[in-house]
Amino acid sequence: MGLVDQERTRNLLIDLVGIKSLRGREGEAVYYITDTLSRFADKVVHQPVKDCAGNVVAFLNTKDQDNLLFLAHTDTFEIYSNWTKNPWGELEDDKLYGLGAFDDKGMLAAMMEAFIAASKWEKSRGVILAAVCDAEGFSRGTYELLKSGILPRVSEAVVAGPTNKKLFRGAFGRFVFDVDIKGLAAPGTEEAGINAVIEAAKIILWAVDLPKVDGIGGSVAPLSIKSPELVMAHPDRCLVRLDRHYPPGNDPGVIRKKFMDHLRKTPELRAKIKISLMKRPTPFMEPYELPENDEFVERIQEVAESVLGERFEIDVYRTVSDANYLYKMAGIKPIILGPEGGNHHSADEYVKLPSVYEMAEFLAHLLKG
Repeated sequence: MGLVDQERTRNLLIDLVGIKSLRGREGEAVYYITDTLSRFADKVVHQPVKDCAGNVVAFLNTKDQDNLLFLAHTDTFEIYSNWTKNPWGELEDDKLYGLGAFDDKGMLAAMMEAFIAASKWEKSRGVILAAVCDAEGFSRGTYELLKSGILPRVSEAVVAGPTNKKLFRGAFGRFVFDVDIKGLAAPGTEEAGINAVIEAAKIILWAVDLPKVDGIGGSVAPLSIKSPELVMAHPDRCLVRLDRHYPPGNDPGVIRKKFMDHLRKTPELRAKIKISLMKRPTPFMEPYELPENDEFVERIQEVAESVLGERFEIDVYRTVSDANYLYKMAGIKPIILGPEGGNHHSADEYVKLPSVYEMAEFLAHLLKG
């Protein structure tokens, strides 16, 4: 017989997906999680966070021991177009469709169920469950959690993510750059000017090829391009925002310099450019990677083999995660893990219910030891 209650896990998930918790408006989810965990935790704290609804931090058996952190986020993106399912929850066979179902309310429900199960045992590993806000934005929630000193001794963490049951033992780093382009205005019928939008296109096409030629890898993606519409004249200003993801093992300062140098070498560039990092309220995330033979990774694999009958496939997350802050700011060893699903950050997002139950069972056994 398993350690968790699948029906309760299912109900937790359906409730969570049914709650609208768009980024910055996570309040109803915060209330629901606080109310639910308060019945089982030793202590539950609502931690205020600027510009979002705050974090829920629940503690269980955390006295005088090295504790495990479960971390998931409550916020979702806005609803993309082309949804054909109910974004607030629609069951179809073994799938639950809904906004945030895969990223990452499925794993949050599994974490809550494992936490509830552990509360009924005489003894378990100390655990803190942190449901944080703003992970889909600037990770204000996790940043505040770590800055505040609210956490007791924690050395290891399971961070929720849309991993399809892969175990990610590291994550990429990220910078976002703003390129201010200054051309020369001229009437739209003449070629005397320097059209800043055309210059922006040159920069973008040059930039996206960088990972193929610099030997570093990762990705470059344009996020936005903005210019004034002068109606009858070539625009003289344009702002391009570029995202640079890069893999572990690289120095952030070197990555930053190489990228800026690369942009300045854009062929046939006629405009003047000024490059700066996008302003944000939290630091840019640096990459991290745990060794494949790390003790925590190996223990995760042993529990997976015992409970699920197989070890997790191991990889590195090719984007950033709140796990980056745990490792870099607090020296906590995080792995990123989540159930099976699809379409995160797009229409008809879904999670597979059997894999949510598996994650809950796995997490419960991890606490049981």
